[in-house]
Parts: sequence; structure tokens; C-alpha cells
Amino acid sequence: MRRWGAEGMFGLYGGALSQESQRNLDKGQEWMKKKKPEKAIPFLLKAMEDPQNLDACVTLALAMPNEMAIEFLKRGERQGRDRLKRTLGEDCFEDNAQYGAPDFWGILETRPYMRLLGTMTRMYIHLENWTKAIEVSFEVLRICRSDNMGQRYWVGSLLLQAGRPADALYFTQQWINSTDGTPPGSGIDFKEPSSTPLTKKIKWAQDEMVYPAALAAFTLWGDCELARQYLHAAVEANPQVLIKVLANSKRPSDLKATPSRSMNGRETAHDHLWLTQDLWAKPEVVKWVDSDTVVKQYVLRACSEPGCGKREETVKEWQQCSGCKKSYYCSEICQRDHWKAHREACKREQEYSGLSKLY
Repeated sequence: MRRWGAEGMFGLYGGALSQESQRNLDKGQEWMKKKKPEKAIPFLLKAMEDPQNLDACVTLALAMPNEMAIEFLKRGERQGRDRLKRTLGEDCFEDNAQYGAPDFWGILETRPYMRLLGTMTRMYIHLENWTKAIEVSFEVLRICRSDNMGQRYWVGSLLLQAGRPADALYFTQQWINSTDGTPPGSGIDFKEPSSTPLTKKIKWAQDEMVYPAALAAFTLWGDCELARQYLHAAVEANPQVLIKVLANSKRPSDLKATPSRSMNGRETAHDHLWLTQDLWAKPEVVKWVDSDTVVKQYVLRACSEPGCGKREETVKEWQQCSGCKKSYYCSEICQRDHWKAHREACKREQEYSGLSKLY
């Protein structure tokens, strides 16, 4: 299992993990990647003989039923917390600790603990225990202000699922409007959200923020200007979400497997739909989205053959290139005519996609 950055250089826990435990973890994770948990479990159990190996605990939890996994992770969380207190100091989990919160990710020893919390959130989502999923996500943001794990991208959607649209909108607005990348209080110091329409275009619109913002504003105030502004920013950033919603595609059953992802890409669209597709599929929401002319400009694709000029009349009407999955054609003739110009770009995209699945 390839690791980058400080963990790639020094090893898990900064190299404090025994080499045997790390080797067994790597073997167990490789078998899990091949979808053979029965072969992974013996290696993971062996890896867990080193009590510091929380990543083995996390990987083993992914092979369990969700409710059993939660209890297993709770034990791992208590064990990890106690060990970090002994390593970093009893006050490391307290706000503004000398060595600890809110800067956990900057401390190498804390990273497996953070990954364990992220996995707990995922399990609670599968169980639709939104309150617990939110509680763990808030703890991640509290102890890691910079949110290197990207937990913030789930919070707006989780608050919507929990029936808290005002909090969802406030949270997403705080992150969208942040000038230094991290809003005060990580956006969880909840106040009334702003209902004032935007006066300028969002500079760096991230689909995982603007989609929940749009849905929250619509839930609160209906088809208002602010809701449409967020909706337009969202579909411009990543039309894949609304393409699948309007095409009534099947909701994803889990997160996208690959950790390699680009901003506003297919992976982030997949993950947002895993969290909220049932909310977007409500009849009143679909009617609102489907009536928007700006949305239609982005979800109805143009034929990728430059000389064609045709555009879809219904969502997902045309077939995509089976290789790169980024080009679309109105007919086999257009696809054949474009192949000579498209071939090299298609090959590069397939190579990149294959490489990203390795990490």
C-alpha cells in the first residue's frame, strides 16, 4: 500500500509501528483491495498485535457488518485516544492544546486515529445514524482545524439528512466564503445563515459545498435567487451530479473506491450522490432543477465530434466513449469520424485512470 508525504518517508506513526505489523497491514490491505476479506483477516489480526496499529483496526472493520464495525471501531478509538494522551500529553484533546488540538494532522502520530474517526463516520452513514455521523465529523473538525481529511465535504450533506437545513447552509456558507481556507470555528459555531443573494461569482466553487448550499437554500426558502445562484455554481462546477439525478440513475452504495480524485470530478460527484441522492430525488426538487434553463445548458451534452454541433434533447441520451468515459457522441458515425483526433487523449485518460486506482 503506497503512502505519500511524511508517512511515506517515515512510516506509520512516524516509524514507531513495528516493521512486522506494517508488513502484515500492507498484505491485509492488498487482499481487501482484491475483495478477498477472508484472506485479509489473518494478516490484519496479526498486524493488530501491535496495539498502535489503528489502520489494521480500520481495515478489519471494513470487512465487518456495519453495526459490528461500529463497536469494533469504538474500542479502537478509546485505545487510540489513550495512547495519544500518553504520547502527546493528557491535554492533547483539549481546545488549543500545547501539542495536539486543533492541529492534529500536523502531528504524524495522530493520523491513524484521524482515519479511524473518518471510518466511523462512514459506518454511521451506512446505518443512517445522521446524529452520530455529525457528532464524529464535528470532533474531526475540532481537533484538526485545517481538515486535511476533507471531512467538511460531508458535513453539509449530513446536516441536510438530519433535517437541519439552516445549519447546513450556514456551514457551507462559512467554508465557501472563507478567505484563508479555514473559517473561524470550522463553521460549526452555528448562527442564522444569510439569505442575501450573492453579489459576485464564487471564485473557487467546490461541488461538495455548493450542492448542499443549493439544496439547503431551496429547502428553507423555495425557488429563491440565492438557491438558484448556488445551483448554477454547482452544475457549472460539476454537472455529473444533476445528470444522474435527472436521469434517475441508481444511487451509489458506497464511497468511490479510489482515494485519488480531482476537484469537481466524477469521484466527488459519486460521493455526494452517495450522501444525498435521495434528497435530490424528491419530486419538488427534481421539478425545480429540471425547470432551470442554466442547468439544462450543462446537463445536455454536445456531441464531441467538433463538426457535428448537435446537443442532447434528454439527459444521458447519448453513449459515452467506453475508453475515457469523457467524450459523448450522437451516433457511431460521429464517434468513428472523431476517433483519429480523440485516440491519444483517450489513451492518456485511461492510463491516468488506471494509475490512480493503484493509490
